[in-house]
Amino acid sequence: MTDNNQKSKDSNQQVKKLMNRKLKKFTKLTEQCYEDMIGMSKNSRCWMQAFDLLKEIVLEGRQNDPSFAPELVQLDDATDFAYDFEGWIEDFTDELDMNHEYETLLRVCDDLLDLFGWPEYTGSDVKFMRSSALISLGRKDEAALYCREWIQKEPENIAAAAASVYALTAVRDFDAAEQLIHRFIIDSNECTEENDIMFTAASRFYEITGNKKAKKKMDQALEAYEESLKDMFDMDGFDDDFDEDVDEFLSFLDEGLPFN
Repeated sequence: MTDNNQKSKDSNQQVKKLMNRKLKKFTKLTEQCYEDMIGMSKNSRCWMQAFDLLKEIVLEGRQNDPSFAPELVQLDDATDFAYDFEGWIEDFTDELDMNHEYETLLRVCDDLLDLFGWPEYTGSDVKFMRSSALISLGRKDEAALYCREWIQKEPENIAAAAASVYALTAVRDFDAAEQLIHRFIIDSNECTEENDIMFTAASRFYEITGNKKAKKKMDQALEAYEESLKDMFDMDGFDDDFDEDVDEFLSFLDEGLPFN
């Protein structure tokens, strides 16, 4: 073995050791995060510490191998799904949103969009949260511009359209918002898994614009969809104790984005 090959091997081993140490630290931090979530710990800073460490892991991995984890899902794949990075990030952003930490949420969304590649549609959740954070921070014009550019790039993306309805409503561009509603809701009686996000946005739009009849129609369709989900869970044999979890999930459908 040549000296160069030996040096390369030694360097790779050092990188692996460093990555393993950081991954172990990430595991400890995420354990603290979930303890904080259920009230067992008061160390709320652990969420941001873990996220900063996650960024370090990705960037250092790419220093050694430029093709390392270009997408978030590939980061889990590269570690045999031992750390559930994707699930943890979802919980982290949910915590930020629930605690109204919108400045931090916006920064995290920007970091995620910069750090990973997002093929068309796959980054919709992050982009939706980013728009929501901007609206919550009172940066409505910025949110509307962001959503206009998003829907222009992905005209068939219903998440982009729903985010646009919220943002356009916030800047009182009601005509443009309603055009998107009619474009994506073909049958106002048929709310499904594919379009419930738009029905929820439409309900909020009609509430803001004072169209009680149209809001009622959206709400009835949403309620029918929620009932169909409950029936599906019942048919699958879930016991009554699971109803609370189902109700908690369904309540998300009724939540509109804030308008300041």
